[in-house]
Amino acid sequence: MGKVGRNDPCPCGSGKKYKHCCEKKQDVVFLNEVITQEALQLQQELFEYALTHYGDALSDFIFRNIQHLPVVAEEEQETFMLYVTQWAVFCAPILNGRTVMEHYVQTRGSKIKRASTRNLLRSWTKEVPSFARVVECEANLIVVEDIFTGEQKRVTLQESQAVEVGNVVVGLLVSLGSTYTFFLSLLELEKERADFLVERLQRKHKQINQPIREWLATSFPELLHECFMPTLPEDFGIDDLQWAEPIHRQTAYLLKENMERIHERSPLINIALVLWRTYCELVHPTIKKPELYAAALHYLIVATFFPYKVATQKDIAEHYGVSSGSLSAKYREMEEVLADFLQQVYDKLEELDVEDDDWDEEEWEDEPVFFPPQHSRIAMERELRQLERVIEEKDFSSVKEANKYIQKTLQSGKKPIASLSPKDEAQELLYQAFEEMDRKKRLDLAHRALAIYPNSPDAYNILGDESGTLETAANYYKQGMIAGEKDLGKRFFRENKGHFWGIVETRPYMRAKANYAQALWQLGEKEKAVEQYEQLLQLNPNDNQGIRYLLLPAYIELGKYDEAEELMTQYDEATATMDYNRLLVSYLKYGLHEELDDLLEEAIISNPYVIDYLLKKKRLPKEDPLFYSFGDDTEAVMYAKAHIHLWQREKELLDWLRETTRMQWKK
Repeated sequence: MGKVGRNDPCPCGSGKKYKHCCEKKQDVVFLNEVITQEALQLQQELFEYALTHYGDALSDFIFRNIQHLPVVAEEEQETFMLYVTQWAVFCAPILNGRTVMEHYVQTRGSKIKRASTRNLLRSWTKEVPSFARVVECEANLIVVEDIFTGEQKRVTLQESQAVEVGNVVVGLLVSLGSTYTFFLSLLELEKERADFLVERLQRKHKQINQPIREWLATSFPELLHECFMPTLPEDFGIDDLQWAEPIHRQTAYLLKENMERIHERSPLINIALVLWRTYCELVHPTIKKPELYAAALHYLIVATFFPYKVATQKDIAEHYGVSSGSLSAKYREMEEVLADFLQQVYDKLEELDVEDDDWDEEEWEDEPVFFPPQHSRIAMERELRQLERVIEEKDFSSVKEANKYIQKTLQSGKKPIASLSPKDEAQELLYQAFEEMDRKKRLDLAHRALAIYPNSPDAYNILGDESGTLETAANYYKQGMIAGEKDLGKRFFRENKGHFWGIVETRPYMRAKANYAQALWQLGEKEKAVEQYEQLLQLNPNDNQGIRYLLLPAYIELGKYDEAEELMTQYDEATATMDYNRLLVSYLKYGLHEELDDLLEEAIISNPYVIDYLLKKKRLPKEDPLFYSFGDDTEAVMYAKAHIHLWQREKELLDWLRETTRMQWKK
């Protein structure tokens, strides 16, 4: 068939000339294709613009919003970060309350010649991530149904995308006019996993009182994280989990065998195995005695999830053939590392509320109600503060009488309750704020607390933590410090100096003062920062906050070597921080001298791994370890990161260190 002339009858049979009929339709189709291609090109340009101009701000925002989440598998981290970054571009108000997407439209939108394309781009500023089920699929056009609202949308797939009906797709749907498309890419979950995910997310949504779009805009990282968590069958095997080292798997078998022998409770055994796998992934422990690690994890499960008096620490230590002291120390380490995971697991168990043949309800019906221990330091502080209020309100005649009351109350399964003053009511809101993941809610709680009790230091701590600039944060922390001084009063400082932190009500003030000191240091106000650090140690020589580890390198950097020696004498610890700094300060005061050999020997005994980092034989990791133990590589990383700049400026000392350790190695 030859080319149709514009004045010829239209081949469609309408009776109209071709130029008045289908030629126009073809022009429309062609124009739509052009607009679609321009929109797709804008996606890539927008993403590159965001990363090029606002990469650091986006990274900081993302870190604050995902640092509380468990680490996803290494092979999936890049994918997870891609979709979190897309979310941040569209939803993070990091530019004076505007998103990068909004800023891009405002600054670049006017340069787009075609009005239709500009309008499409503007419509994207309102979009939030979505979770949708694929309900129809034909070539490159699909229909998806939002799992929360039930809204259906027609979606044009890009050439590299292909999905199946029944699967769930995750990503940012942006308009192309008559259809939508996924911004850059989509995450697809197969039906079996999708069903599990949909159930979990819908249950989460029912538990909140928040519009769905607002929830997705603020909580997407937590929801996306659910897509990357393993779904294990109820009766899974140890080999279904991936283990980095054979000794980790061996310890898992040891743990499972002993828990089955003592408890015969399979749900908690599975939880124990998953927690052990999580611990191994976070800490990468070098295990010399598997019995110790298995016993510590076993006791952690008992202390957290089992009813009262199932097994004592001594019982479990004897069962595994380890000392109670060693078990206690390792248990505390694990509790610290796994605190957030333990609370999440306990919350999930409460959510499930299902019958399980493995749990004999009659066996435990006479036992007292079990309250899981609070693992985070803030939660523990909250409990201590509540106990203090009870003791003050009851006005006991003696410490013995108070202890008797508390023990009796706890054993009854009932938490002691005391009335709240405005100050306590405000602090309760702030404890909630510390545990709140949603930034908007956290800030709202801080402002509500200030309205109830203006002299609430933790309110300013939260406002400072959420500030966009270091200067603003420092100002909030200073206000928090001043508020704490007003609240406690001068007489309180005079009477309790040296015992702060042990008095729970001082801790918000101590946090504000420490935050302010660190902000001053980062702003270059180093002498002022040191003054704050020194005052903190005067108020609390026990140094529960670890201020000495900030003050010591500060003294060295400022050339205050006598003060550094006094501090190391006050805190005479066999740690990398103290022993390597003794060596460094001794050299800075006296140059190379004979005693350095003895100081180096003591430092190597404390931690032999530090030297490779100081001499740059080993590269420091970008991220700090989540947890460190004295004497191992993680402690070495923490020391080197805080002090390597002090060592690198002393070439003579590094040459001596290199030669001395080389000679020792030869011997």
